[in-house]
Amino acid sequence: MRILSAHQPVYLPGLILFHKIALSDVFVLLPDVQFQRHSWQQRNRVRNGKDAIFLSVPVKKSGDLHRTIRQTEIAGEPWRKKHLTTLKQVYGKRPHFEAYFPAIEALIEADYANLSDLNCALIRHFCAVLELEAQILDSAELVHEGESQDRLISLCQAAGADAYISNVGAASYVDEAGFPAQGVTHYWQAFTPPEYRQGKAFLPNLSIVDALFNLGPDTARLVRSCGEMTRDLEVAQAALLG
Repeated sequence: MRILSAHQPVYLPGLILFHKIALSDVFVLLPDVQFQRHSWQQRNRVRNGKDAIFLSVPVKKSGDLHRTIRQTEIAGEPWRKKHLTTLKQVYGKRPHFEAYFPAIEALIEADYANLSDLNCALIRHFCAVLELEAQILDSAELVHEGESQDRLISLCQAAGADAYISNVGAASYVDEAGFPAQGVTHYWQAFTPPEYRQGKAFLPNLSIVDALFNLGPDTARLVRSCGEMTRDLEVAQAALLG
């Protein structure tokens, strides 16, 4: 079985995305989906004392309401310095900060023309750090067609995959019966949010950087151990609720 999953490129993703990649043989980035302002596409959560705050990448305004993530340009505001300063202040004393911060700093400081390039570069970097073996592709590298579920099936066929993993958030539009009709077995990601040492009272659903700065190399094991894939949507939904 060759398993494919796909996701839009989001900024500094959380453990749940990398768990899905860990379950996959092929992971397809989807930068040509519509950009959604104030979504995970341009922001994510990190710790700030007892609470969590968002680090948000500002983007240029556009009259095109249907622009894609790839078409969304990063605004020239001093957000890079703000993000890096926040990470230093929050995580500078965590045990593995020095091992991982320089590479993250270099990626955030790089002059990417659009939001997709920044997010994809960070995702590829974290996959390498976590030693995830999935082949990572941009959807533009595969000849495919259709929209929504048809597009996902087409991507599977183009990549030679015979199984596809959805997260539970896709339950509103996924028709499971439509996959086997096209020679693709459908699975759900059963992800159980893990609790790990943060040095303070645990805060869930933070960016992958939180786990890396706190756990270091053990993050790779954590990512692989927090779930599985299942054919049963209810099982996947229950796992997410812990």
